[in-house]
Amino acid sequence: MLEEEKINSSSISASVKKSGDFKTLLNGKFIKYSQAISGGGSYLLNDRENLERYFKSKFPKELRDSYSAIGNIGTFRNTKASKRTSQNVILARGFKNILINSKVVELEKFTNQFGTFSAQVNELETERICIVENLDSFLLAEKVIGKDFVFIHTYGGLGKSVLNKFKTKNVLIFPDYDFKGLQNYLMVKKVFPDAKLFVPSNYKELFKMYSRTIRTKQGREQNPTKEVKESVDENVIKIRTDIYKTKRFLEQQALFVKFQND
Repeated sequence: MLEEEKINSSSISASVKKSGDFKTLLNGKFIKYSQAISGGGSYLLNDRENLERYFKSKFPKELRDSYSAIGNIGTFRNTKASKRTSQNVILARGFKNILINSKVVELEKFTNQFGTFSAQVNELETERICIVENLDSFLLAEKVIGKDFVFIHTYGGLGKSVLNKFKTKNVLIFPDYDFKGLQNYLMVKKVFPDAKLFVPSNYKELFKMYSRTIRTKQGREQNPTKEVKESVDENVIKIRTDIYKTKRFLEQQALFVKFQND
């Protein structure tokens, strides 16, 4: 909750929701519930300062420190028993030198010879960054975006922890055009207010040809967060409206169909 600022209601067990501690967090307005449009919902961070204070006073030190998979094994015998600290591992592609952890990386050499470069990042500095959601699209991104950007794909999902390691003047987000992609875009804008969402000029045509249902194989619909629902960003409104109207969305891989035989 403290790191991501929200937890899906479905991921919290019924026993936890019935517990006195959880009720205290709700009644004390440390967290609040947000209902999704098509059912379900999320618990959102509402009072960070007091939630941190409550957590520190309520739980023992070993729980506060067990944020790695190894630490979780030692404490809970389960790597996923508590929220794990991001390892800040990234994949990078590009055609210029960049600074990673204060060392120059000849990124073009690694891109040409090996396809990608990987690092655990404490600091990454370059002029332009394009964050790509899916691995297969990341490996082809320059075909659509061009070679002016350094392309980044984050291991284990995108979070503020790794975003705070980036020093750059220009950030472009290249996601799937669904509620999750929009949420990631809005999260990035909290760290980089001038970040842009990449929307291809032929988005409408691609949507007509290649969009697919928003429903999962289990018949569930992806639900927008409160932040996505209330955003007034022009591109968020455009994509959100398309999903609302059609119950369909466009995967970023659709942009590479014309290159599949290259």
